[in-house]
Formats: sequence, C-alpha cells, structure tokens
Amino acid sequence: MNSKKIATILNLIEIADNNLKTAKSLLTQLGGSEVSRPASHMSTQASVDESDALEVVEGYFDGESMIGDNGQTYLIPPNYASKTQLVLGDRMKWILTTSREIFKLIQPALRERATGTFTVEDDRYLVIVDKHPNPVQILKASATYAMKNLGLQVGDEVAITIPKDSTPTWGAFNSIVKSHGDDSLEDSKIFNNDFLSDSNNQSDDDPDIEADDSEANAVNSEENFL
Repeated sequence: MNSKKIATILNLIEIADNNLKTAKSLLTQLGGSEVSRPASHMSTQASVDESDALEVVEGYFDGESMIGDNGQTYLIPPNYASKTQLVLGDRMKWILTTSREIFKLIQPALRERATGTFTVEDDRYLVIVDKHPNPVQILKASATYAMKNLGLQVGDEVAITIPKDSTPTWGAFNSIVKSHGDDSLEDSKIFNNDFLSDSNNQSDDDPDIEADDSEANAVNSEENFL
C-alpha cells in the first residue's frame, strides 16, 4: 500500500472519529438515548434504483473517487464531485443497474470553509491555507472551469470547503474571494451550480455513468458546517 493511500485512510479514520464524537455530544445535549433515529433522507428514486440494482456498494469519497467498503475504487464523474462540492469523508453509494451506474451522496461529512491562495504545481491545482501545513488539492475540473469562466488566476484568494477537524488533503472549490493584485474586495465570484450542466451529470468518458445530484444544493447547508 502506497503512502498516498495510507494518508487517505488515516484522514478517513480521523474524520470518522471526529464525527462520532460530535454525534455523541449532540445526543447527550438532546437527552441521551431517548432521541429517535431520523428517517432516511434518500429519495423514492433511490429506492427504485436499488430495487432494480445488480449491485450496491457503499464507501467514502477520497477526493477523487469512492473507496468502497469492499476495497474497490469507483471513479466519480468530476463534474458531479465539483457541483456537489464533495469533500474527503463524504459517505457515498454506487448503484449498478442493467443500463447504468449511479452515484449518490448518502451522508455528508462535517465540513468547514477556508480561504487561501490558489496555485498550480505539476498539473496539480492547489490552495495554500495558512493554518494547514500542506496545500489542499482541488479537482482539476473545478479549477479549469473557474479559470475559463470566472477568471481564476494563480495568486487569487479563493474560498474552499474542507472536512472539519482533520488535516485536509483535498477540498472543494467555492468562489474567488479576491483577485490577485486587486486592492479592493469586490463581490465574490461564486462557483456556478450549473457547472458542466450540458453534460447532464454524466461522465464525459462514459455516458452510462450517472450521478444523482438531487442533494447538490443541500449538501453544503449550514447543518453540515458544525
């Protein structure tokens, strides 16, 4: 096992541990075990898909792909990962039907927003955040879209979403906070939720891969920023 995978696994363990501690704390505040279990937020469509599924696998987002509980790697379409602003530790589900593959977000990891300086090194798109020792990588698809459509440049101050209470290796691009060389703060250039909309949420490389983005607007709601 290479060092990159080891680092990813350690990050996932750290995120899971922090999420468990937060959940226990909230449960205690709400009165302990008397709190009823929340109903599943999966849509009816999800049930239909799973009832017809040939195979269903759950796993965690590692920054680029879903690492299944079975140890397999499932490449997530970058347009979906960017639009939904997935972060390391998000719980995912992969569903295989007779006609297509479907990705669904089933449990967002706790996240926080951070700002830093955008840069590019060896075809890696990075954000340097002062409080973290290493640059945070963002998806190439997000960065190149922002460079082409929002005017993102190396040296710009940007906002990203990262997993909370862990050392982030990957983050999700949000917006340009301040352009390099501009002394005045203007309205932030927000990442467009119609990102790659003409691709219909499918992988450009494989039209049979579909990503359910029905929760794209909800995943980054305030309840996930604790």
